[in-house]
Parts: sequence; C-alpha cells; structure tokens
Amino acid sequence: MKKLLVIVICVVAALTSWAGSKDTDEYIQVDWYPLCTDSVGWNIYTGGFVIGWDNASGIDVNMGRSIDIGWLNVIGAKFKTRHGQRITMGLGIDWRNFKLNKNVRFQQNNDYLSVGPYPEGAEPKSSRVKVFSLTMPLLVRQRLFNTVDIFAGPVVNFNLHASVETIYTLNGEKVKESSNKIHPVPVTVDILGGVKWKFIGAYVRYSPCHVLQERYATVFTPFTTGIIMGF
Repeated sequence: MKKLLVIVICVVAALTSWAGSKDTDEYIQVDWYPLCTDSVGWNIYTGGFVIGWDNASGIDVNMGRSIDIGWLNVIGAKFKTRHGQRITMGLGIDWRNFKLNKNVRFQQNNDYLSVGPYPEGAEPKSSRVKVFSLTMPLLVRQRLFNTVDIFAGPVVNFNLHASVETIYTLNGEKVKESSNKIHPVPVTVDILGGVKWKFIGAYVRYSPCHVLQERYATVFTPFTTGIIMGF
C-alpha cells in the first residue's frame, strides 16, 4: 500500500510540473534546427572532405604517390551574409604523406633524419614521411554565380604525430627501417584557396613553414593540390 501511495504521489507531481511548465516552454526551449541550415546568420557546420597530392621543396617527392587526406571541418561554425559571403571556422583533421622517388630514401642517424641514397645493391620499394594534424581552418567564401564559389584563408595545423618508413630489398632480404620519433614542427600555418562548383571543387594549399624541426631533419615545405567535396 505504501509503495502504491508513493507511485501515485510521484505521478501527480510529474503531471503538475509538466502542466506548470507548459506555458513557459516557448521561453526555455532551444530550437537547434535553424543552426544546421544554410540560412543567413550563424549555422552549425561540418564538411570539406579533401583528397590531394603532396609535393615539397627541398626533397625529391613522388607527387603522384604522396596522398593527402583530410576533413576540413569535423565540427565548426559558418556565418552567411546576404551578399553571398560565407565565413567558416572549425576543427578538422589531416594526414599528409610525403613519398620519395626511388632514387633516394629517408634515413635516420643519431636522431637526425636526412635524405640520401640507398645502400649499394639495394632494390628500393618505398620511403615516406607521414604527418597527422589537428587543423583549425578560417576560410572566406564568395559566391560568384548561382553554383560557383571561390574560397581562401589560413589553416593552422597542430602536428601531433609524424613517422618515417623506408623499405627496400638487400641481398634477397627485405629491410624495413621505421621510427615514430622524427620531431615535426608543433604548429604550422598553411594558406588554402580554391574554387567550388556545387558540392565539388579544386584547391591548392601552400605552407611557408617547415614540416620537420630543422635541428632534427632535412627541412622541406609542402605544396598540395587536390579535390574538395561537401564544402
């Protein structure tokens, strides 16, 4: 009997609370739907999948095999004006891959990473450096025509991890040299720009900053071209 009385009291209290708040719902409810659209003003935003090809000054990169994969805005915000401008900012991710041509390799000696020839008689397979970054892009887009936009702006990279791997065959044996301690520059800035038609476009990305710290590696600066989708 006591349990039944407690249940009845709880139900009455819940109904009373609901009835009392019914008139004030319009003041305390938050309607998130307008923030997820492309309307004028602030909007919640996600998008900007990129696939590109990395090149670099300072080393002999095989651009066709050096793939860049990223997501510009995993989550972000977008401000749209009435004149066709959109300003986007957010947090993204990026993987860069710098693969050398087969005449040279990355080699690490005494914690210093350099570029040099393979051992005499070796059959090269691949030699690459990979860098993973969290990114913070701040981009401005301008609509030119009904479905055509141009965009440009800086991208700040927080380079969290980098690795090197070289594979070759010597005297019939497979040799693999790898390391996760190659000291990327912690924070770098890129300049990104491009043109978009509907949901797909092309971009270029240049960094005046070195990828690896100068006291630990041969320095090089990247340049990327590629395709952007959903931006």
